[in-house]
Amino acid sequence: MLITLLAATLALSPVQVPENFLLTEKEARTPLSEMEKSEVWWKISDRKTAPLTLNPCGRKRVPAAGRAAARTITHDTSAPSHSAEQLVIHRSEAAARSAMRGLLADARRCRTKPDGKPYSWSGDGRTRWEVARTRVGDEAAVIRLMMYDKLNREWAPLLSGIAARKGRALILYTGDLDTLGHSRKGAVKKLRASASRMAAKVCSLPKVC
Repeated sequence: MLITLLAATLALSPVQVPENFLLTEKEARTPLSEMEKSEVWWKISDRKTAPLTLNPCGRKRVPAAGRAAARTITHDTSAPSHSAEQLVIHRSEAAARSAMRGLLADARRCRTKPDGKPYSWSGDGRTRWEVARTRVGDEAAVIRLMMYDKLNREWAPLLSGIAARKGRALILYTGDLDTLGHSRKGAVKKLRASASRMAAKVCSLPKVC
């Protein structure tokens, strides 16, 4: 019984995310030139209540109780373009599985509701979230915010992302057309490559995998 209790305590123990652990972090921490400061914006946050960067229901914050650590990096440019990297270490694998289920449930619950005000280059503004399971880590899904392009009569991605779970870690990468490219297959390939790298890397942290 003592061994079981010790194992449970270790599994629930907090984990520190080392500095420069995320894939984009070293670049994000590099000082910008005066000219770059008006064109490029990086933000790094360790806030444990930060919402997931894939946020179909537009949640402002999440309870920190199930999280041991988190780091979110966002990258915006004047192009405009947007991308983000996020790592959330949960206090247990069960909590991480629950967070993944919650994200997928949000994508269903708020499928036709945009995150914030609808944006449309065609003046239509119809949006929807799409989910497709993929193979990264223990479980993963590609999640896109799609907008109906009235001119070309097709659904096009405004934002593409991947959410992957490895052990008690939840890993998210997101980007728009400018950062991921217009090819949908190419965008998924980039997202899967980043998530796969981090899924392997988080196992170097104690008791995560």
